[in-house]
Amino acid sequence: MALKSVLLLVALLSSASVASAQPPAAPAAAGRGGRVPAVVSPQVNADRTITLRFRAPNAREVVVIGETNGKEHPMTRGEDGVWTVTIGPFAPDVYNYQFRVDGVVVMDPSNPWVKLGFGNFPPANLVSVPGDGLQFDDAKEVPHGTVRLETYHSKAIGAPRTLWVYTPPGYEEGNQRYPVLYLLHGSGNIDSSWMLTGRANYILDNLIAEGKARPMILVTGLGYGRQGVGTGPERPGDQQAMGIGAAAPRPAAGGAAAPAGGAGFGAAPGGGQQNSLFAKDLLEDEIPWMEKHYRVIANADNRAIGGLSMGGGQAIAIGFTHPDIFHNIIVMSAGAQNAETAYPEFFANPTATNKTLKYLWIGIGKDDFLLANARALDSSLTAAGINHIFRLGEGRHEWVVWRHHLHEVAQALFR
Repeated sequence: MALKSVLLLVALLSSASVASAQPPAAPAAAGRGGRVPAVVSPQVNADRTITLRFRAPNAREVVVIGETNGKEHPMTRGEDGVWTVTIGPFAPDVYNYQFRVDGVVVMDPSNPWVKLGFGNFPPANLVSVPGDGLQFDDAKEVPHGTVRLETYHSKAIGAPRTLWVYTPPGYEEGNQRYPVLYLLHGSGNIDSSWMLTGRANYILDNLIAEGKARPMILVTGLGYGRQGVGTGPERPGDQQAMGIGAAAPRPAAGGAAAPAGGAGFGAAPGGGQQNSLFAKDLLEDEIPWMEKHYRVIANADNRAIGGLSMGGGQAIAIGFTHPDIFHNIIVMSAGAQNAETAYPEFFANPTATNKTLKYLWIGIGKDDFLLANARALDSSLTAAGINHIFRLGEGRHEWVVWRHHLHEVAQALFR
């Protein structure tokens, strides 16, 4: 009996100690099963404002950041411990956001729609503000293509890699061959980003259904010189290959990165060994694998390379040095200083370059921190007399801009 009494006393004291170490419970009415009532967030209102809520009864400050009109939005705490703010109104589109809670960036636990990311562009939540009817990147009642996740072995990198491949409606039923766009993501993104965040498959579905785009295959691979994410245990050095732990610009208040000169943020050339490994894999492994396993038209007229930010810099570096492989180049939110010096062969004979190139497009938002690089590339091309399109539109360094870019260029490619 004495031993049982001692054990009971120890258990009671331990429970009291643990209870005293816990923060005070949030003052909220218990719901079913004793749980705190659910928080509704995000809530899109009829006037196209967005109400966001976050339960953090012990927080001192909660702020909304992200693709929120380039501003931070302080939230107000209610008596129930839920912080609330209404922001906007917003134009119909898809936006990402995060909460910064006492200096720590966190996601909205009430919202299952997530933009994957890491490093200076960590995961965020997504919210859609509707317009008058479905928008260009919404899933509509039209024939849909197929998105496949493929795995191949890269000899250049010595590891398995992954590709997200979109094939247009009707691909499975016939034997037709299609042009192909290799679409590259930006720093902090991964191989799935153009599909899951950029909604590239729905953009193409809708354009093809409207007869505005030629049916094409779209390939989005991993833009770093490392093995595929989630294909197995991390190899030594693979985190460094994605820029983790390296010196990099800190995201600005609105969620975009602060100005940077490195190739990882849309300047070309550069990027060192990892970009070289990526280019080697693309040219010697990825493209041959695609042309072996998919019905693509395997010539430069029907092959395009494009990308955003880091991917735009890679599109310049690879496209300008391989005119025999790519006759279509798309540069989103990126550019190059002194491109005529960096790519002398591309600029050496503008007449020959113009005969080779079918489509060279550069687009950027007027509030993008990489605008100077894009303008510099435009100036170099203009001075040399190389045919291209330079599109200066609204927006910052955000997915809101890049979805619209893809919508425009897909209508002009392979015509």
